[in-house]
Amino acid sequence: MASSNPASAEEGFAGFASVISSYEHRVGHACRAVASHLPRLLTSFPTGGGTVLDNACGTGAATQEFLKVYPSAEVSAADAVLPMVQSFKAIITADPALAAQVKDLRLENGETLTYADNSFDAVLTNFGIFFFPDPVTGAKQIYRTFKPGGTAVVTLWKTFGFKPILWEVQERVKPADPLTELPLMEPWCDPKNLEKVLTDGGFGSVEFSIVKEGMWGKHKADFVTVLLENFGAMVARNWTDEEEGEAGARPLITLQLFQYSMLFTNNSKCDRAVCGSFTSALIVRLSLL
Repeated sequence: MASSNPASAEEGFAGFASVISSYEHRVGHACRAVASHLPRLLTSFPTGGGTVLDNACGTGAATQEFLKVYPSAEVSAADAVLPMVQSFKAIITADPALAAQVKDLRLENGETLTYADNSFDAVLTNFGIFFFPDPVTGAKQIYRTFKPGGTAVVTLWKTFGFKPILWEVQERVKPADPLTELPLMEPWCDPKNLEKVLTDGGFGSVEFSIVKEGMWGKHKADFVTVLLENFGAMVARNWTDEEEGEAGARPLITLQLFQYSMLFTNNSKCDRAVCGSFTSALIVRLSLL
């Protein structure tokens, strides 16, 4: 079976449009969990206000986590995917406190931001830069829009802890198929790749750190659903219902939850109860010098 995974940024953008309603659940709340680490890196951010850009904002997880630490900040947000912007706008509309904090939400590509130079005390790009067709141009926009003395933070995946589970299932159900790879994201797991993009974008100081987070579910059955959502997207798009359903992937993934001796624990950050497949993220702190 030929791989159905997006191999280009354009395909990645297009893929988002079909999964917005379940996006955060589908990624196991891992993007939100990683976003919760970002405020501690912004040591120069004003405690009594300040401006922040949530770049490639998605459905607003980074904004919401940021405002837990800096509730008086003024947030601008932008994303290139219309359904993402519409979803975040609905979340803002339903929350008067959030509506007072998010001053501006735009449909804009990270490569062509229209914000003025030196606009923000911080720019957050949480799992977005690898979707830019021209990442160096995107890095230049980050560099252009944040203030001297400010901080920018970029995140991306370092490892994908769920892949061995999916591979095991795939080998048992359809061993003749090639194992799933992530050609859009995995090249970015090498810090040297990202460092070159960012320095070419103008940054002189690039600091890397790694955090370990998990994919989350409300309970074990819900976590199996998280894996199945990823499984269907990345592996089984051309499989039959029987191969993907009760006679195929679901019981095997359940089995793997125990075979891999995953850690189930509470996670107050994501308001979820079950932690499963561990994944690590690369966080990059940027400044002008």
